[in-house]
Amino acid sequence: MDIGSTVSFKLEGQTFTGTIAKAYTNSYLVEFTSTDPEIVDKYHNKVIVSQKKVTAVN
Repeated sequence: MDIGSTVSFKLEGQTFTGTIAKAYTNSYLVEFTSTDPEIVDKYHNKVIVSQKKVTAVN
C-alpha cells in the first residue's frame, strides 16, 4: 500500500478508518479521527499499525 491510501484497522476493540501517512519496514503510521476523547487523548489521531493488521478500503 502507498502513502495516502485509505485503510481500516482495529484499535482497542474498535474499528477505525484512516490514511497512511508514512510507511516503515513492517508497519504504517496511520492518521485517523475518533469521537472518543479517551482515544484522542491517548493517540492524538495517529497510531503505528502492523502491516498485517491493516486492510485496504476501496
